[in-house]
Amino acid sequence: MSALVIFHALTSKELRTTMTTDLRDGRLFLPTRTVLLAAPVRDRIAAYLNYRNSRWARTPNPHLFLSQTTACGVEPVSNVWINDVLGIPADRLRVDRLPHEAEATGGDPRRICDLFGLSVGAALRYTSIVDQPGIVEYNLRNAGPAPSPRTDGVG
Repeated sequence: MSALVIFHALTSKELRTTMTTDLRDGRLFLPTRTVLLAAPVRDRIAAYLNYRNSRWARTPNPHLFLSQTTACGVEPVSNVWINDVLGIPADRLRVDRLPHEAEATGGDPRRICDLFGLSVGAALRYTSIVDQPGIVEYNLRNAGPAPSPRTDGVG
């Protein structure tokens, strides 16, 4: 679950409503977008599905994520359950992921829209921070100590 939020910024609602049939060919098919899953996410989902199938082999519930309570029915897990399992609200992980991706894409709002299913207005809010004065200086200041120059005349 955390990998889906951290890598692909899924919302709590998307986590709750995803069905096992939404996973196909290394992709997650959501109502608003199709997500090409990163390799580490695919590995974690495969491990979870093995666990899910061994723990609840006869569940009628089509949702990807199950709890002891929902495994006997067909309803999705709750937002509270998701946040408890993650140890932090899913939305906080998602909000933390978006600025990092905005910076990594050089402030490309279209890419943010495609990756995370955001509107153009929402993507612009995240990408507008990329060109803010002081960001480069802040990143340089907090990157850790610079390597010391060599004194042996090499390099």
